[in-house]
Amino acid sequence: MTLYFSLADSDTPCVCSAEFEPLLELLNGFVAIGNQLLSAYLVDDDGIRIDLPPEAFDGLPITGCLQNLSKQYHDLLGMKNRA
Repeated sequence: MTLYFSLADSDTPCVCSAEFEPLLELLNGFVAIGNQLLSAYLVDDDGIRIDLPPEAFDGLPITGCLQNLSKQYHDLLGMKNRA
């Protein structure tokens, strides 16, 4: 997955490639140190573009929240399979 983003104090668009969660943490890290995120989007391995809302990145860590959400989702799926 590839991340493309622009910051207010930079004339050059930025590009990074990694897994989903580290890319989101990267954006939050830039915001945490005072950068203003102007735009961001991901392009997945199939070439599909996913626009990200810049206002969603507040500088706080997100990985723990995503892991918790994933666990809850899998727990619910497990409950459904037992029913």
